[in-house]
Amino acid sequence: MFSNMFRAIAMKLQSLISDRFGKERAALYDAELEYLIERGYIEKDVCDFLETYASPVGIFDILSMFTRSRLSVKDLEKSLIFLFNRHAIIAEILSDYLEPNSKILDFGCGRGLGACSLALRGFEVHGVDVSADAIKIAERLADKLNCKSDFHLIKEIKLPFPDTYFDAALCVWTLHEIPHEQIQKLSSELHRVLHEMGMMFIIDQEGVAQFEIIKNFMKQSGFKLELEKSISLVYDHGKVSQAVMLKYGKTT
Repeated sequence: MFSNMFRAIAMKLQSLISDRFGKERAALYDAELEYLIERGYIEKDVCDFLETYASPVGIFDILSMFTRSRLSVKDLEKSLIFLFNRHAIIAEILSDYLEPNSKILDFGCGRGLGACSLALRGFEVHGVDVSADAIKIAERLADKLNCKSDFHLIKEIKLPFPDTYFDAALCVWTLHEIPHEQIQKLSSELHRVLHEMGMMFIIDQEGVAQFEIIKNFMKQSGFKLELEKSISLVYDHGKVSQAVMLKYGKTT
């Protein structure tokens, strides 16, 4: 699809991404490049832009992170590894709780990294998101990784699945973007689509996601908090804090 010049640069950057953050992230990079070209971007323009600006822009972004966060080099590295590799980290964590072939709902799946990482571990994964662009990229990513993940575009909180369909559901870095009244509706819908022994996982940033409000809505919807733990130091949304996982079971 790409010219030789574009492909050479793309493959070099893809290799760097793969070395740092794994094959899923590298495949996403490739999928996003292809999607841009299909949307009408001129490949030479994108190629020249990446070659000219990607490295220096990244340098200044990281220097700014040090200044604003005041983290040590080691701690900022931990944060970046989590943010760019959380799909694999979270898939590994969830694999300890889930039976093989479990049906999983990824609410707010974005471009599909998390869903594909779980699917590559043998789970049946359905991702939903409100962004049409994200869903298209997620489908392309699944093709590139040869994994069986289904992606669904939704316009409202209503989920296109029957009652008690899923063994587990997750919201990763999602609920801090959803208005409170929508979280209440979402928690009820998640309760509906999970079977009686189903598990709900919420992973978000402490100090950004309003966990006490989320916990209250989850309790009202018939969920019981079974586990709360920090899984990584993180600098995101201008805050240094912890990535926190909440694990719920159904009570009613």
